[in-house]
Amino acid sequence: MSCCPTIVNVPGPRGAAGTNGTNGVDGIDSFTYTTAQFVVPALGAWVLVFVDNSDFLPESVAGQFFVSIQGVGYMQVVSVDGLQLTLQNPAAGILGIPNAVPTTVIPAGSLITLAGAIGPTGAAGAAGGAPVDASYICRTGDGTLNNETALDLLAAGYMKTAGSGGAGVVSTTPTIPVADISGTIPVANGGTNLTTAPANKIPVGDGTNYLQKEIVGSLPIVVTNSVGNITISAPSVASFNYVTFTRRIASNNPSISSSFVNPFNSTTYPLTTYSGFDTASGFTASSGRFVAPYSGYYSIRALIPSGFGGGVYDLNVQVRKNGVSIYTVGYRVSAVDEPPTFVEYLDQASSGDYYELYLQSLTANSSFSGSLSVQRLQA
Repeated sequence: MSCCPTIVNVPGPRGAAGTNGTNGVDGIDSFTYTTAQFVVPALGAWVLVFVDNSDFLPESVAGQFFVSIQGVGYMQVVSVDGLQLTLQNPAAGILGIPNAVPTTVIPAGSLITLAGAIGPTGAAGAAGGAPVDASYICRTGDGTLNNETALDLLAAGYMKTAGSGGAGVVSTTPTIPVADISGTIPVANGGTNLTTAPANKIPVGDGTNYLQKEIVGSLPIVVTNSVGNITISAPSVASFNYVTFTRRIASNNPSISSSFVNPFNSTTYPLTTYSGFDTASGFTASSGRFVAPYSGYYSIRALIPSGFGGGVYDLNVQVRKNGVSIYTVGYRVSAVDEPPTFVEYLDQASSGDYYELYLQSLTANSSFSGSLSVQRLQA
């Protein structure tokens, strides 16, 4: 007798979870650093460079790729020997960007990265040449051109351009029209070498160039520089009235006593004969006074000959102003042939002040034969 069938699950029950797998190896970096300093070699020369990792560099294509080095530029890889790289400084013209100057010291720890290979050389440029049938202006004649003007063949003339278009004209006229002259004309070519119009100034040459200078006055001359005009002026000078007077005893000499007397007084000495010039300038003969017609500085002078009256004598001379003595001097004359005595006194007077000359003989009465002069010196 059969029993109930056995039930089997397909598939079987899930087993326990497996253990985690191990981590993979880290990838190789695409850069490295130098572990020792080196010196940039000359163009085309090589140098040994030590690095801390070279696994990323493709040894199989050594010499066909470049690395970029911090502080240097691009260096070509010649060989890779472990952590030692043989690098060449590219010859001139291989790279468009120049490297650091040879003999430059590159320190340890400088970054090195892989650089791309050199691209293919570009195709040669197409041959060029100027069209021979175009119009040209040449310094000297050119036989390869069909339409050109040679400047060295022109006896005289000038050349000008016609604006930014580049077209121009050559003229054999020896004189340049004023309308065609522009810019700065140097002194050697008849110009002033100035680029701006002087403002209230005039051009003054210094032996080389023209300088823009103002005219400067010195007192009493006054110079005023204004737009388009220079005015030179001087202060007005007041007119000066010059006064001169001289009175001389000509004959019948007056007698000088022990009292002061005025020998030029015609009232005191009516018999004395006088001569002189400009006696109308302010002198009154009857009183023997000179009256100052103007205010100012005056010189009062007396000329006294030696030995008048004979013998030895003592004489006092006195200059009076408005009747008061302002100067007195005494002297002795002992010989007839001594030089004359000259007395001068300078004084400031107002208009109307008067001057007189008085003499006194301390020895004996003497006859006098001198002169008196007065001049106005300054206002």
